[in-house]
Amino acid sequence: MIRLILAVTFALLTAALGAFLALNPGRASFEFLGVQTEMPFVVAAGGVILFAFLMLVIWWGIYLLWTSPDKVKGFMGRRRREQGYDALEKALIASAAGDGEAAVRQAARADALLDRPALSRLLAARAAEAAGNLDGAQTHYEALLDDQRTRVVARRGLAQLSLERGDHGATIDHAMDAFQHAKGALWAFDSLFDAQVAKGRWQDALATLTEGERRKHLAPDTARRRRAVLLTAAALETEGSDAESARDLAVAAHKAAPGFAPAAALAARLLADGRRHKRASEVLESAWAAAPHPALARAFQDLRKSDTKTRRLERLKTLAALNPEHRESRLILIQTALEEGDAPAARALLDPMLDEATPSSRLCALAARLARLDGKDELARRWMTRASHAGADADWSDIDPEGRLFAYTPDDWKRMVYVFGDENRLTHPRYERYERAAGAVPETALLDSPRPVKAASSRSSRFVDAPPRMPDDPGVPDEDDEASA
Repeated sequence: MIRLILAVTFALLTAALGAFLALNPGRASFEFLGVQTEMPFVVAAGGVILFAFLMLVIWWGIYLLWTSPDKVKGFMGRRRREQGYDALEKALIASAAGDGEAAVRQAARADALLDRPALSRLLAARAAEAAGNLDGAQTHYEALLDDQRTRVVARRGLAQLSLERGDHGATIDHAMDAFQHAKGALWAFDSLFDAQVAKGRWQDALATLTEGERRKHLAPDTARRRRAVLLTAAALETEGSDAESARDLAVAAHKAAPGFAPAAALAARLLADGRRHKRASEVLESAWAAAPHPALARAFQDLRKSDTKTRRLERLKTLAALNPEHRESRLILIQTALEEGDAPAARALLDPMLDEATPSSRLCALAARLARLDGKDELARRWMTRASHAGADADWSDIDPEGRLFAYTPDDWKRMVYVFGDENRLTHPRYERYERAAGAVPETALLDSPRPVKAASSRSSRFVDAPPRMPDDPGVPDEDDEASA
């Protein structure tokens, strides 16, 4: 634009000067090197203008010849970059679309056209992943580890590749490096924590969880519930080698989430093994107040081996009173009433629960016991027939037929980390696997016996049923008793 303006201005000035000279003729005289020349002024002025124009043309030509290599080089460079970015765009689109072959092809073209090794390698790694070439992707990611700018993204890619291969150990190594160097990388926390849980490294996962909570990678409530599960699993793992440490871990798990029944049941059992029955009772009572569960009632009834039957019943009533409106508390009162032979009290509590649309097998079994207590054997058999077809209580499945509480596999605990930790609910693995619920067979055997209900009771089907058991060493007092004294 500037050149055009200058050219137009020059032409106008030349035309104006020519018109002026045409209207004002004159002669010009020149002497150069002894030669004197005289000519019309118009001719002299035209010659000067022509000479200046020729000099300008010559200068411009020399300038173009001098600068043309750089201009040509710049033009070619711009064209090369445009082609490289075009290939880069196509590679990204193909990778996102899952077209691995096209992504690899365009990534190789972009790498050849662009002088950006980090970008090209990252793109090549992504393209190789899209094509399913995990070994090729790993090679490109490993090359990115040498550059501090791409170290974290390379670790992320390598961690993802290791996870896809099921190599949790390698995933831990890569995620750990990123977790230490990139404080804000949420993916590093998630990958490291998930891999540690998958490997059953409960203590390592606890350390990662604590640091992740400090960095605010997850909500405090979620961290608290996850910690409860991890501490419980760690306590179970430690119990065989260090009972005291296992007890401390279980108590810490209960403190982290009082409503987590497996932690409370384990803590109470370990405390009772250490003759700290008062503290064990407090743990179970706080857990029941937060979230009643039949396993807690079972643990509570078996807490003191020397208790008489009457004392056990009274203690169970005390437990139910901590959360009287809860279904499990009412079930406790029904069962204690049946044990005491108080049919009216049991009926007053049971009848409203039987009005449910689909009573569970557990309720039907209780109704059968009540009918048997009333001497109505035929009605009792009908209730047990109905119980055999009714749905089971999921919570009751946490007590296996041998009376063990929360007998979960390691994989069950791994799943519990997320189900309880993130969703605040218990899983019931035996229930989900359709394993036999505790108490089903003994209740059936109960109805086949001609003896009274109390003589046919079963440990698996009722809370208080076995004769009192004496302590292993009645001469050694409990720690709680010593403290009280």
